[in-house]
Amino acid sequence: MTRRLLQGLDNPIVVKEGVSRMRTWRAPVVATLYLSLIGAVGYAWLNVDIGVTQQSFGAVSASAIGSHAFAAMAFFQLTLISLFAPALAAGAVSGERERQTLDVLLVSRVSAFGIIWGKLVASMAYTLLLILTALPLFAAVFLFGGIDPSQFFVSQLITVATAIALGAISIFWSTLFKRSLAATVMSYVSAFGLMVGTAVLSTMLMAAQFTAGRSGLVATTGAQTPGLPALWYLNPFFSLYEVLFPQGYAWPTLRTFLQLLIFGPGAGGYTPIGGPVVEPWHATIVAEGLVAIACTIASVWLLRGRRTRPRRRLEPLAQEPA
Repeated sequence: MTRRLLQGLDNPIVVKEGVSRMRTWRAPVVATLYLSLIGAVGYAWLNVDIGVTQQSFGAVSASAIGSHAFAAMAFFQLTLISLFAPALAAGAVSGERERQTLDVLLVSRVSAFGIIWGKLVASMAYTLLLILTALPLFAAVFLFGGIDPSQFFVSQLITVATAIALGAISIFWSTLFKRSLAATVMSYVSAFGLMVGTAVLSTMLMAAQFTAGRSGLVATTGAQTPGLPALWYLNPFFSLYEVLFPQGYAWPTLRTFLQLLIFGPGAGGYTPIGGPVVEPWHATIVAEGLVAIACTIASVWLLRGRRTRPRRRLEPLAQEPA
């Protein structure tokens, strides 16, 4: 097991994919466009926020303006990563199959785990590079104040975890389907479900609770936690919002969160029981990590089944009578 893990880490596919991706003209163009869009959003938000604040209050609060601009850039970056990650990973295995080069990989000495791991790392390396190149832009807004270092770190951690989860999901669809088009469509459907579907379903559940006479959200000064549906904790946008704009809720402990996950929110929220506190970003990162691991294992299993699938034996030709 350790030997296979080391073989997966020391992977020639990562080097090959990384070099071939960075040699094309698309890599610097996409990076430039990515940074330009995030910088434009931050600059526009700063100008708009300063103008609105001056007209409304006559004074400018640097910390409030900085926190708002940082939040706008963080949400926009998470949206861009949700669009880029499926596009970069959806054709990883299906593209090899379409180019008729997958059989070459299957007969090589690289294991099925090494192929999937190499494709995932190669696909996500460029995404992580984009996130790293945008850090100076966030650092510039960070100088205005209003953002703690922990908020800065956690916001980037949520973005990275979301990119890895979407990349693993896209690799799974790419391994399952023979065509890159089908894999790309399903990858974007999965990303839409994670980003928007969880929010819509959670809102519908809260509306149903309110209609049934339950309290949809109990805010909190003391011992009660908000009776939120568990799906809210799995939404990266909701977790990012709670990190950047904390509402002061007493979040559930691990035991209470498991009850919330299984039985749903009760009327009036929950009374926390002793144990570690589960904030939304904790649940989001853990859930995305589990999804990434599950999709990677499923992809390895599918590819290993293709490698070990027995060939159909040809029947011997009937000999003609002499």
